[in-house]
Amino acid sequence: MATPDQVRIEAVDVARRFGRRVALHGASLTVRAGELVGLVGPNGAGKTTLLRILAGFLDADSGRVKIDGRVGYLAESSPLPPEMRIDEYLTFRAGLKGVVRRGRPAAVMAAKAQAGLDGVGARLCGQLSKGYRQRVGLADALLGAPAVLLLDEPASGLDPLQTRELRTALAALGRERAIVMSTHTLGELESLAARVVVIAGGRVVGDGTPDELRLATGAASLEDAVVKLCERPDE
Repeated sequence: MATPDQVRIEAVDVARRFGRRVALHGASLTVRAGELVGLVGPNGAGKTTLLRILAGFLDADSGRVKIDGRVGYLAESSPLPPEMRIDEYLTFRAGLKGVVRRGRPAAVMAAKAQAGLDGVGARLCGQLSKGYRQRVGLADALLGAPAVLLLDEPASGLDPLQTRELRTALAALGRERAIVMSTHTLGELESLAARVVVIAGGRVVGDGTPDELRLATGAASLEDAVVKLCERPDE
């Protein structure tokens, strides 16, 4: 059982370059158990690059990253084998993640329940809507009960009802896990996020609760606060 102040994610001065383009300029981030942190900023700001580095899919050019516990990662677009059924795919993924054979049915069942996939395990992945593909991706991320969840635009393709269900699921999942969720939908963060981290131009330009960001910028809304912070990334 994680303690409330246990640091699960610690990234310090992380930098990453793609050719001549600098994607991250010394970004730092700390997330504790039980925290859901929203990652926001304009397209191309470095959010996905940071998430991929935290997940271990990319190496940082410099800086330090420490992750305490197993990681579950949901990409913005979940690639799924069209010929496999949901249960087959998740069982296969559970095996790749080291879940013992006898424990895989229970692990798949638990992940499906958390992702809102009860009763649809026999459906072919190739016949799923984008919203259901995101749910399968979330179930995949949840396999093995990870201590850290990294979610890149998890509500992408979801209708309003599905988005509400996702919000409820994330509120429950975040009680013990450390969750970092990138999103363009700032309304999701008002009730969910313990903190909001704003990235612009590859730099962290804001980090605090929604109220703290509004107060620091003199903005009336979180959206206005984020816009103001993104307009001054070099300060």
